[in-house]
Amino acid sequence: MSTLEGLEKDDDLARLRRLFLFDAVCETGGIGLAAARAGRTQPAVSLAISKLEASFGGALFERGYGGSELTAEGVLLHRRVRRMLDQMERAVADLTGGDGPRANVGTICRHFTDSQVRCHIAIAHCGSAAEAALQLGISQPAVHRAARQIEQTVGATLYRRRVHSVSANAAGVELARCLSLALYEIAQAREDLAHARGQLTGKISLGVLPMLAPRLVARAIERLRREYPNAKVTVDEGSHSQLLRELRFGNIDVIIGALREPRLTGSEQEIELFADPYVVAVRKGHRLAGKARIAARDLASFDWVVPQRNVPRRAVIDSILARLPGKPPLVVETSSLAMMMAMLVESDCITLLSRSQIREAYPGSEMVALELETPEESRVVGYTLRTDWLGTPMQQAFIEQLSAECRNMEHA
Repeated sequence: MSTLEGLEKDDDLARLRRLFLFDAVCETGGIGLAAARAGRTQPAVSLAISKLEASFGGALFERGYGGSELTAEGVLLHRRVRRMLDQMERAVADLTGGDGPRANVGTICRHFTDSQVRCHIAIAHCGSAAEAALQLGISQPAVHRAARQIEQTVGATLYRRRVHSVSANAAGVELARCLSLALYEIAQAREDLAHARGQLTGKISLGVLPMLAPRLVARAIERLRREYPNAKVTVDEGSHSQLLRELRFGNIDVIIGALREPRLTGSEQEIELFADPYVVAVRKGHRLAGKARIAARDLASFDWVVPQRNVPRRAVIDSILARLPGKPPLVVETSSLAMMMAMLVESDCITLLSRSQIREAYPGSEMVALELETPEESRVVGYTLRTDWLGTPMQQAFIEQLSAECRNMEHA
């Protein structure tokens, strides 16, 4: 589920003005002081906090003569609200070039409204204001109005305006990404509170690279469900670039699959799980399967089934084939592991797989690795997270279960 869809479904949990006032009460220690800072009346701030408590289903403050102190649940929410505000403030500071005091950046962020944020994310996500209006179920003039307002609020150009279309420019897309991550923190807060109340539930969204053996992830999910029987897991398969974009927007939590070279740094981090080297593979019963010594000309004598270009394994295959005495036919190009395995089972084709794919993809080990060393055989499977990601207890439990399953597989 995307951040935008979560905002539409749980809109009362993402009322920005209430969250801003909640943070003001936390920072000042009292409703009266928060009202003075925000330029609101004390009854208005009290009402906002009461509505926020009703939305989250529990008391966030203990009120007394000395002011308002956070409850245990209030502490959990405030941690997420601060992370939300940090995302917003960094984004605005980048847009304004970091000029001016941080207080000014915070003031700008506190002028954002739900409709402005919702519409801006939708424009960036859908590619145009017209498509955003369709997705949100509101009129195009309403979307255009929200776009103008958020642009005026931040004081920077966020859109490309043409005769018949409005779309986000590079700065607008980056702001939308940061706003998506900001709202993601509030969705995470809801899960934190549920865990604190003893509910064995939660959500995690996984991105799986196409050539990862799926049974590994399935076993990790099953381990998680034994600990969190009401957990909801979504799994999307896609290219590395596609999944990385979704990770950066907060639409998925974790990417699982072969790590890239060179390793990602900066806003993402990659954690190694196990070495999973490349091997040349054929079906059991293939004429090459039982040979103790395999020459280069043997590989050139059979057709190959290969992944599509722009993936690491295809580059390795092309390197192997370039050293053969004659280039064999590439009969099928596919990004589907299932299709690739089916071609090997039903023909004498050759391909390059990893050891885990041979072991995990088909029961009965219908694939075998040839006794042949490949010069470019290194490959490491792991998972990718946003560097500043703070997972819920359930999400952290999945990471632990995935790591445990990988250790078991290595020792099997």
